[in-house]
Amino acid sequence: MKKIIFLQIEIKSRELKPKLYLAYQALKKDYYCFIGDKAGIFRSVKYFSPGVYFYKSINFPDTDHIKKIKKLKNIYVAQDEESGFTHSSKKDLQKYITVRSSKINVSLIDKFFNWGQFDFDEWKKRYKDYSYKFCLTGSPRVDLWSPNLIKKIYKKENNHILLNHGTNIVTIISSNITSKNDLNRYLKTDKIWFKFRNKKEKDNRLKQLKSDLSFHYEFVKMINQISKENPKINFIVRPHPGESVKDWKKITKKMSSNVILDNNFDITPWLYNSKFVIQSSSSVALQTLIMKKNLITYKPDGFNYNRNYPNKFGFIAKDSNKINSILRSKVKLSHKVKKDILLIKKRITNHDQSIAAKEMMMEISKIHRNKEKINLITLSFLSFLYFIKVNLLKIFKIKKIKKNVFFPQSKIPNGISKKEVSNFFHAIDSNSINIKRFGPDCFLLFKK
Repeated sequence: MKKIIFLQIEIKSRELKPKLYLAYQALKKDYYCFIGDKAGIFRSVKYFSPGVYFYKSINFPDTDHIKKIKKLKNIYVAQDEESGFTHSSKKDLQKYITVRSSKINVSLIDKFFNWGQFDFDEWKKRYKDYSYKFCLTGSPRVDLWSPNLIKKIYKKENNHILLNHGTNIVTIISSNITSKNDLNRYLKTDKIWFKFRNKKEKDNRLKQLKSDLSFHYEFVKMINQISKENPKINFIVRPHPGESVKDWKKITKKMSSNVILDNNFDITPWLYNSKFVIQSSSSVALQTLIMKKNLITYKPDGFNYNRNYPNKFGFIAKDSNKINSILRSKVKLSHKVKKDILLIKKRITNHDQSIAAKEMMMEISKIHRNKEKINLITLSFLSFLYFIKVNLLKIFKIKKIKKNVFFPQSKIPNGISKKEVSNFFHAIDSNSINIKRFGPDCFLLFKK
């Protein structure tokens, strides 16, 4: 008899390894862990509830979804994966909370995990009647930003970067709109998320998106210039998950050979292996600082920066010439990193130690006492049936895959393999884990 936890992966590059690390902490408390894509976790919940369902947000459209999970007597916990630490002010964060939650959803859930003191205070302020549901834990994503874990968990990725791109690397983080098609796609999505109350609100958002697109063109010019003037540096371009990789392939194809679009695996090993990181309005700025890497914030005049908080950090550059002078500087730059880290302590609780996943499981264990037994024969049989169903649908072309409006590319490219899961636990010296497949991209984990 064991407790059960369900861990859903939405964006593989962002969540797989952190969720596996959370699973690792759950396994240490003798849990069964289901981990996988949306379809796989929904099947797991259907057949093996009750347990703890861990989700990436409590968005206002999720009410029916939360009710269904709770109806099966599950405990519902969440952490917002999109934000918690990048807003310029408390006012901006409150606006974000309005978009990303509702009172009814907060009333339904059991626990909500906060990134740091900054968002913890504001969530409690917004939902005073449910303040006891909010927990100051930090994020498992940040747990994996420590050098010791990076060396272990990202060994394969680190080798890939070294072999293919060498040691003289500058990673460029893009987080903007790449085309007019992108602009229209974002606006279409925003109508749902922001629920424009009038024409003025819609026009203001359109104005912001047009500014973002103009900035993108300026951003591309900057990359062109610095790559030509620094031919011995390999500039690695990393698009945001919401950007069009297809657009970026067209852009980088016209640039110098030392501009490389490499979208393999998540951002962490790229930052770890970089001498500098260049960004604008990206949460990656804070990750770069926590990893004690040199940060350049590109912030030319004349643009409206929607997310300005990340632009407060690093070496501020208003043009390409400034970036060039920083890249060529022989002065030790780490002092700037240390000063910036002092400013973000309240934003990310676990900025200096890998404790978030452990803290989350401690909080979950306080409210979760039900133990269940999973019949492995039943699990294998159900998995077999599902594989047959999927293959039949493919053969007869019955199922049409819906294209995601916001993400032009797959959120889980190439799926989730058993080898990936196995390699993770092997890397952290935890080899006493049973891994049972439950459908194409879903697995049951438990201690041997």
